[in-house]
Amino acid sequence: MILTLKSSFSSAHFYAQPLWDKTQNENTFGRCYTQYGHGHNYTLEVGFVLHNSQELSRRSEYQNLLTQLTTRLDHEHLNFVIPEFKDKVPTTENIALYFLDKLKSSVSEKDLSYIKLYEMDTLWTEIRL
Repeated sequence: MILTLKSSFSSAHFYAQPLWDKTQNENTFGRCYTQYGHGHNYTLEVGFVLHNSQELSRRSEYQNLLTQLTTRLDHEHLNFVIPEFKDKVPTTENIALYFLDKLKSSVSEKDLSYIKLYEMDTLWTEIRL
């Protein structure tokens, strides 16, 4: 059985590769490349593996964990506030990997089925475990 939970947050970030010049960044990232960055309303979705029906009682614990993780990024500029993104482009893929790393420090990997991070309804990254 998979318990699916979600938590939303809003964050800003830069899309820029520091090793590239302005022209290459503009050509690659388009309007997302600005000196100020830009933002998204993200939704983190996680599938937790429940090994038996008694584990349904962990729903609140898991939801609190997701809320804590997303609150850390909510209304923040990721490149300025989150050390992992100081020198890494916070793409949807890299943010999903960030969440996976944080989840693994609190939940056994055998208790995780997948992670989806939605940047928009039509754009997301999914990691299956």
